[in-house]
Amino acid sequence: MFGPPVATINPPGLPIERGKIHEFACSIYDDNPLYHDEVAAKEAGLPSVVAPPTYSSVQAHFASANDMSGFGDLGMELDLRFVLHGGQEFEYIRPVFAGETLTPHQGEIKTYEKKGRRGGLMKFAEIESYYTDEKGEVVLKIKNILIQTAGVVKA
Repeated sequence: MFGPPVATINPPGLPIERGKIHEFACSIYDDNPLYHDEVAAKEAGLPSVVAPPTYSSVQAHFASANDMSGFGDLGMELDLRFVLHGGQEFEYIRPVFAGETLTPHQGEIKTYEKKGRRGGLMKFAEIESYYTDEKGEVVLKIKNILIQTAGVVKA
């Protein structure tokens, strides 16, 4: 169902740490006690503090520079000088909690080309990743979209 893990830290995985959740929530100015207070989280019936929905963006910091930031083999060459972030989607199957370690897996990669409105060919890569918990159950799905323009646009 999934490809091999693409994590490059040792031991592999994406550790979900309580202190990092607290720091992240502070950085986005979110004072929800479920992100900061383990007692409040447990009183709410949760196993630990829960990660804010955008917390999963930290997964980008756990990839190697040698593997296109965890994107694997795209099946096409990209000139990184002209690559743009085309979008990112996160689908949570369930909340992510402190104390877990998620394992990333490469999903489907779709590539295609379109003619740009201002001339030149644009290349697109849609990269899907899946994160599983310690039981092997899918917790999170991420889709990244990369766009390579034909070069510098001349006005």
